[in-house]
Amino acid sequence: MKMSFSYFLLHSIFILFVSVSHSLSDLEVLLKLKSSMVGPSGSGLKDWNHSSPPSAHCSFSGVTCDDYSRVTSISISFVPLSGSIPAEIGHLKNLISLTLSATNLTGELPLEMSNLTSIKFINISSNNFSGTIHRSMIAKLTELEVFDVYNNNLSGKLPTEFVKLKGLKTLHLGGNYFSGEIPEVYSELQSLESLGLQGNGLTGKIPGSLCRLLNLKELHLGYFNSFEGGIPPEFGLLSSLIILDMASCNLSGEIPKTLGNLKMLEQLYLQVNQLGGQIPSELSGLISLKSLELSLNELSGHLPESLSELKNLILLNLFVNHFHGPVPSFIGDLPNLEVLQIWGNNFTSELPENLGLKGNLQLLDVAGNKLTGKIPCHLCRGGKLRMLILMENYFSGPIPEEIGECESLVKVRLMKNLLNGTIPSRLLSLPLLNFLELNDNHFTGELPPQMSAKKLDIFTLSNNSIAGKIPPAIGNLVSLTSLSLETNRLFGELPVEISNLKKLLKLDISGNNISGRVPTSIVDCPELTSIDLSKNSLDGEIPIGISKLRKLTSLDLSRNHLSGPIPEEMGSMISLTILDLSYNNFSGRLPSGNQFQYFSIISFAGNANLCLPHNLSCPSTQESIPRRHSRSSKTTKIVLITVIVLVMFALLLVVTCVVISRKRRAQNRSCRM
Repeated sequence: MKMSFSYFLLHSIFILFVSVSHSLSDLEVLLKLKSSMVGPSGSGLKDWNHSSPPSAHCSFSGVTCDDYSRVTSISISFVPLSGSIPAEIGHLKNLISLTLSATNLTGELPLEMSNLTSIKFINISSNNFSGTIHRSMIAKLTELEVFDVYNNNLSGKLPTEFVKLKGLKTLHLGGNYFSGEIPEVYSELQSLESLGLQGNGLTGKIPGSLCRLLNLKELHLGYFNSFEGGIPPEFGLLSSLIILDMASCNLSGEIPKTLGNLKMLEQLYLQVNQLGGQIPSELSGLISLKSLELSLNELSGHLPESLSELKNLILLNLFVNHFHGPVPSFIGDLPNLEVLQIWGNNFTSELPENLGLKGNLQLLDVAGNKLTGKIPCHLCRGGKLRMLILMENYFSGPIPEEIGECESLVKVRLMKNLLNGTIPSRLLSLPLLNFLELNDNHFTGELPPQMSAKKLDIFTLSNNSIAGKIPPAIGNLVSLTSLSLETNRLFGELPVEISNLKKLLKLDISGNNISGRVPTSIVDCPELTSIDLSKNSLDGEIPIGISKLRKLTSLDLSRNHLSGPIPEEMGSMISLTILDLSYNNFSGRLPSGNQFQYFSIISFAGNANLCLPHNLSCPSTQESIPRRHSRSSKTTKIVLITVIVLVMFALLLVVTCVVISRKRRAQNRSCRM
C-alpha cells in the first residue's frame, strides 16, 4: 500500500515536472539560450532581458515572432557569444529559421534540436562546434531545406540520413573534419541545389552517380580532400550546374571532354591537382563560363583556338603548367577578360598586340615564360589595370608611355627582361602605385625629376645604366620601405631629403659613383635595418649620431674614401650584426668591446692607418677635438718636424765644412814650414 502511494506520488511529480518543463514560454527559452550561449568571454545579446510585457521577447535583436508571439526566427551573426547551444532550444516548436553564424559557439549540437520539427533553415556556420551530427536528429527534421555547418570542427562519417529529407536544397558540410568516402546514396538527394563537401578529409573515388542530381547548381568537393582517380565523365550530365569546384583534392587523369556540355556553368575550378594532357577543345561549349581556373597542374600543349568561343570569360588562370607555343591572339579579343595569369609556363613569341584593347583588363601576370617583343601599349586602355607582372621573360624596347599614365596601377614588376630606354616621367608619380620592380634590365637616362607616388612601398632599379643625380624629389616617396638603386651610373651627392623617408627599412645605393659626405640626415630614418653605400666615392667621416639607428642590423660602407676615426658610439649599436668598413681611409684605434668584439677583422681591412685595440703604439685620436681638425693639426706637426730636421741637417753640414776647411789650412801651414 505504501509502495503504491509512493509510486503514485513519484509518477505525479514526474508528470508535473514534464508538464512544467514543456510549458516554458518562448521568453524563458530565449533567456536560457542567452545564459548558455554568452560564455565567459562573450558580450552579445545585451538586450535579451526579462521584461513584463508577454511579447517583449519579440523585440529582442535577431528575433522574429508570428502573430501569436511565438518565435519563428533567430538570426545572429558576427556577435561574440563564446558559449554553447543549450538543450532548451528544443522548446521553440514554431522555429522555422535558425542562424547562429560566426558567433564563436562551441560544444556539440544538442540532440534536442530534433524537436524543431517546423524548422526549414539552419545556418550555424563559422563556429567551433565539435563532435558528430546525431543521425536521429537529422531524420526528424523532415521540413529542412537548408543545413549549413560550414567551417566548424565536426567529425565522423558523412551522415546518410540526409537522404530522408526530401525537401533539402542546400547541404553544406565543408570546412570540417569529416572522413571516409562520399556516400553513394547522396545521389538520391533529388531536390538538392547546392552540395558543399570541400575542406574535409574525404577519400576514395568521387561517385559518378552524383550526376543524378539534376537540380544541382553548385558542387564543391575540393580542398584538403584526397580523392582517387579523376573527374567522373558523368558530371557532364549535370546540366543545371553553375559552379563546379574541385580544386586541390588530388585529382589525376585528363579533363573530361563531357564537361563541355555544361552550358550553364559559370565557374570551373580545377587548380592544384595532377591533371594532365591538353585542354579539351570541347570546353568551347562552356558558353556561360566566366572563370576558368586550371593552374598548378600538369597540363601541356597549345591553347586550343576553340576557346575563343568563351565570350563571357572574365578570369583565365593557367599558371604553373607545361603549356607552350604563342599566346593566341583571340585572348586579346575576349570582350570581358579582367584577369589573365599564365606565369610559370613555356609560352613563346610576343603577347597579342590587342591585349587590353577591350578596356577591361585588371591583372596581367605572364612571368617566367620565354616571351619576346615589346610590351603592348593598350594594356591600360580602360584605366582599370592594377597589376602588371611581366618579369623573367625576354621583353625588349621601352616601357610604353601609356603605362606611365596608368593611374590605376598598384603593382608593376618588369624585372629581368631586356627592356631599355628611359623611365616614363610620370611612372613614379602614379597615385596608387605601391610596388615597382625595374631591376636587371638595360634602362638608361636619368631618374624622373618629379616623384610623388606617396603609396610606393618598394622601388627596385638595380643593375641598369641609370645615370645622373638622385633627385631631391626622392624624399616625396614617404611610404618607401625599400629603395634599391645599386649598380647603376648615378653620381653626385646623396640628397638630404632622404631623411623624409621615415618608414625606410632598406637603403641600397652601392656600386655607383656617389660622392660627397654621407648626409647626417640619414640618422633621421629611424626604421632603417640595412644600409649599403659600398663601392662609391664617398668621403668625410661616419655621421655623428649614427647610433640613433637602433634597428640597424647591416651597415656596408666599404670601398669608398671615408676617413677619420670610427665613432665610439657605434659600440652601443647592439642590433648591428653585419658591418663592413673595409678599404677606406679610416684612422685611429678601432673601438674595443661591446658590439665590435663580434666583428671579423676582415670588416676593417684596407684601412692602413686603422689600429687594432691590442696595438699599444697606435696614436690616440682622443686628444684631437674637434675631430674635423685632427688631420690638419697632425699635418702641421709633421711639416714642422720636417723643417726642424732639415735645418739641423743644414747646420750640421755647415759645421762639417768649416771643420774640414780648418784642417786643410793647418796642413798647408805645416807643409810650408
